[in-house]
Formats: sequence, C-alpha cells, structure tokens
Amino acid sequence: MRIRRKNDNIEKDNNGTARKVRKKSRIIALSILGVFLTIILVFVAVCGIRWAIHSKKVGAYGDYTFDGGQTRFDLDLFPSLVVDKDAEELKILQITDPQIKFGSFTRDTKTMDLIDRAIKAEQPDICVVTGDLTLSIFTYDAFNYFAKFMEERKQYWTFTYGNHDSQFDCSKYTIYSLLKDYKYCLFSPGPSDVYGESNFLVNIFKDSYAADNLIYSLVLLDSGMYPTDNASLSDWVYDWIRQSQMDWYEWAVNGLRSIKSDIQTSMFFHIPIREFANMYYLNELAKGREVNDVVKSKLPNVEIREVKGVVCESNKSDGEIVYGDDGYTVGIFYQGNAENTTDHPDVFKYIKDLDCTKALFCGHDHVNNLKGYYDGVYLGYGLCCGYHTYPIFDNPKIFTDKVLYNAKLWVDEDGKQMEKGVTVIQIDLTNSAYGALTVNDRQNSYYK
Repeated sequence: MRIRRKNDNIEKDNNGTARKVRKKSRIIALSILGVFLTIILVFVAVCGIRWAIHSKKVGAYGDYTFDGGQTRFDLDLFPSLVVDKDAEELKILQITDPQIKFGSFTRDTKTMDLIDRAIKAEQPDICVVTGDLTLSIFTYDAFNYFAKFMEERKQYWTFTYGNHDSQFDCSKYTIYSLLKDYKYCLFSPGPSDVYGESNFLVNIFKDSYAADNLIYSLVLLDSGMYPTDNASLSDWVYDWIRQSQMDWYEWAVNGLRSIKSDIQTSMFFHIPIREFANMYYLNELAKGREVNDVVKSKLPNVEIREVKGVVCESNKSDGEIVYGDDGYTVGIFYQGNAENTTDHPDVFKYIKDLDCTKALFCGHDHVNNLKGYYDGVYLGYGLCCGYHTYPIFDNPKIFTDKVLYNAKLWVDEDGKQMEKGVTVIQIDLTNSAYGALTVNDRQNSYYK
C-alpha cells in the first residue's frame, strides 16, 4: 500500500496546474490563429467582391461612334479647356508613371508630395498623365485617390492609359465610370468602335468655349498593354497603336483644320514608338560613338537636333534585349517589339504626312528621359515621378548591377545621379511664335 505524502499532493497540484496552463495557452493560440484566418478570409472575400464589381466590362462603350470616319466632326464630342483671353502660352505638367499602389503610408506619399509641389510652383493649365497612373491590386482606390487629390487643388488634368492601369482589379470601363463624375478630370473613352479606350482630344480655347476661339489641341491615344493575354511582365514586349486609331487621328486632324486651318497639336501616349530608338542611335553616331552595324544599316537618313537626355534602361534584364533580328538592343521598349508583329501602322508617318502634330510625349521607360527633334517633330520622354517604380531603392546596398534596384545607375549626361521628377511643357500661343516649344525636366529637388 502506497502512503500518500504531502509532496505527492503538491506534485499532483503542480501537474494539474501545468496542464491547465498548457490547455489555456493552446486555446489562446488557437483563438489567435482563428482570428488571423478570419481576417484573411474576410480580406480575400472583400477583395473578391470588389474584384467582381470593378472588373465589370461591357462589349463596347464610348462617347460616340467613329463609323470609319462617317461621323461628323463636332467639338462637343471632346473635353475642352478654356484659358485666359490674353494667354501667351499653354503650360502643361507632364506626369508619367506615378504607379500609385496604396496611397497613404507608403512611398506614394513621396510621389504625391512631388506632384503637389510641382503644381503649386508651376501653376499649369493642365496636367497630362502619360500612363501607368497606377500599378496596384487596388486600382479603383488608387484612381479615386489621385482624382480627389486633383479636385482638392482645382487642377485640370487628363490621362492616357498605360500598360498597367487596368492590369489587376479594375476594367477600363470601371475607371471611366469613376472619373466621369470628377469636374477637373478631362477624360473620354473615345469612340466605341476604335481600338483602345483613351483616344480623344482635349481642345484648348481662349476666353470662352466657341469655335472661333479654338487655339490648340492635345491628342491622346491608347497605346495598349501587351500583344497577348498571356504575355508576362518579364517578357518586356508591348502592344501597339492600331490602324483604326490612325484613321480616327486623321479624321480628327481634318476636323480641327475645318475650324482652324493652321491649328497645331501635341500627342501623348504611354509606350514610345521606334523613332525614339532611331533618334538615340543617330545621336550616338553624331557624337562619334560606335553603333551596331545591323542597326546602322536600318537607320533612316533624317535630321536630328537639340537632342538631350539619357537612356539608362539597357540593363533592365540580365542580358541585352534584341527585338527580332534588327539588332536594336538599346533600352527603349517601344511598341510592337514582340516577334512577328508586323501589322501595326506607321504612326510617325501619319504624323509627318498630316503635318499637324509638332510634338509627341510618352512615358513607360522609367529611366529614360531622351528628348529632341527627329525629322522636325519633337520626341520626348517625360521624367518618371513614381517612387514606387524602379529604381526601387534610393540608396541600394545590393543588386548593384540592375537598374530595377539601383538608383545610382540612373545618371544624367554629366554622370550625376538623377531624381524622380516631372516635365514642364510650354507651348507658345502668340501669333508671332505660335506652337514654339520649351520643354524642361524638373527633378524633385528643384521644388524644394
């Protein structure tokens, strides 16, 4: 027979207490895990519902039908901006690739602070966002965030789609449905039967909205996203402007000229055309530098002048990109650069033949700011303003051989590290120098 002692009772009590403590700990851990899983499930459910709502698409929508050019041109089809009667210039603030992710409490605050200071300092007549306003799983909120920001400042703005703006939870139809109710957003989906969903004009008038007061026009085109639905981000191949858009552009130019015979325009879209690469290589030759023989044989005999800026995207991936067999390896990721894409129209030829658009501005390649006159037309990259875009880190310690991660590789013509910024475009509206351009990049520190 075992004699129970006091120590035995104590041991039994301690074991019981320990078991209770362990059981309580398990309950607490399971409760925490349950709460965590519930939060995740609620988040996923909310995102799923939002995705379903925001990804709504319709077969065709727009402000009018183009009908192959049979529709009568009318100024009322387009957004408009009225400047002062005595205005001597049109000032445009080009904002490119902000790639807003979440808004507050992220690097987006640095992007928006830069834009805010630029607007206050420049007092532009209009801001033009040349694509990739967002790159986010919360696209709707990002667009709403930006639109409210501009409304609060009573700043007129317009934009053309980039390859990321409707990539995740938002269709272009939903974006249009959101933006159409904002007073200071001058945006249109364009005609319902033309490729893309941001092909429109912003017509500029002096003093009041009247045909006789039409003074200038901005042409915005949707340069698309990717050549196929299964193209990946790492393919570095992109969509292109289609023939229906060029047919519409010709119709628009002729319509504008029926109202003001000598009118000039500037064009804005996201993804650059190949002429940007041509200008880069011709400028390299002019500086006495070596150029690939295959590339050299394909360069047109055109005049370039006042070329400035840099192309720093060439080490975007592990190796040089070769588009097809033409030897183009510079980091200018232009439209239709996937293999076997031969059906796109010659956008630049349309611009030259119609002789109405005197300048073309784009974004897309974040670490390029090349600018200059190519065959009489001004071609310009906007300076990237997004702090969520690459280069991702301001002071990197690793990945020092990749532009994506290393801001120190983003340098100007003098070898100085460049900053994020905006581009200021000034267009002369006087009779004596009508259409004359002044274009300047303004880096972040310029507004401090």
